[in-house]
Amino acid sequence: MHAGARALLGTATGLLLTAGSAAAQQASLPQPDTVAITPAMVDAGRAIFHGKGTCFACHGMRLEGSQIAPTLIKTAWKDAKGGDIKAIFYVATHGVPGTVMVPFPGGITPAEAVSVVSYIWSVNNRKVKP
Repeated sequence: MHAGARALLGTATGLLLTAGSAAAQQASLPQPDTVAITPAMVDAGRAIFHGKGTCFACHGMRLEGSQIAPTLIKTAWKDAKGGDIKAIFYVATHGVPGTVMVPFPGGITPAEAVSVVSYIWSVNNRKVKP
């Protein structure tokens, strides 16, 4: 095989492996469960929302939204249809194409994403303070 062809094959193989590992990573994400939400998870999620995740920068200190991003207070949800915890989690881990919402904002981990969405869901469904 010609050296150029080997390099192209190596690049293509690398791209396929990367795509495969990204799909595997998405498939292995933890799934949020409203029954499993604890006050500690809500507190951790609040801290991440206002800290490492930088969510507050676009969604507001009280989840009220801004010109950049929609409110996260119970309303007609823009991207997380119905405000279902799994829909909120999907947005946090996949982002929203064409917007500034990126997957895993601030470099949060999948476990941190579960805490953040547990916090957002709890504000809307358990009257937890934002």
